[in-house]
Amino acid sequence: MTDNVSRSIRTRGLTLVEVCLVLALLVVIGAVSAPLLEGSFSRAGLNSGSDILRGAWARARLGAMESGQTCVFRYEANGGRFQIITLGEIGLPEGEALAPDTGDDHDASDRLRLSENRLPDGVRFAAGDVSASSQVMATLGTTAAGAWSAPILFHPDGTTSDASILLANSEQQTIRVTLRGLTGISNTGEVSREALAP
Repeated sequence: MTDNVSRSIRTRGLTLVEVCLVLALLVVIGAVSAPLLEGSFSRAGLNSGSDILRGAWARARLGAMESGQTCVFRYEANGGRFQIITLGEIGLPEGEALAPDTGDDHDASDRLRLSENRLPDGVRFAAGDVSASSQVMATLGTTAAGAWSAPILFHPDGTTSDASILLANSEQQTIRVTLRGLTGISNTGEVSREALAP
């Protein structure tokens, strides 16, 4: 009887070779899956950035319709910050630059506490095409002020400027977000690799 018990105990255990094989298999699986997961995270950051941008446009459009004033969206060229202000507030001096980014409103380790006016870490405004506006020309005398992009206008009647903005991450992946002026509807393209200006 004790002989049967000792045999069943011996057959339940793993040998050192079996443990080493399992660990080696886990290392191989990890090495293969790590690059795939990293790519997924960077694509997810771009998709999150496009959602934040579309949400900001929706807030600007709603703000213009509720207040009866034309609102302006503009972004930091090659950066991650943006502004939503009224058209009256855009008439700043021509040489005005962005205030230095101290990071006080954003902790890089706390992804749940993103500033309302910032894209996720590693995502930036790579390029943009905004339809020219005579209203902005009359207010500013130019289409852009300092380090800010050309403004996108949101009118009280729900119409907007036509715009197309390209977001990029550190791996040179891009996503294009477009805004249709007549309806104020925004659309997001697929993650791709569009050529970026140097």
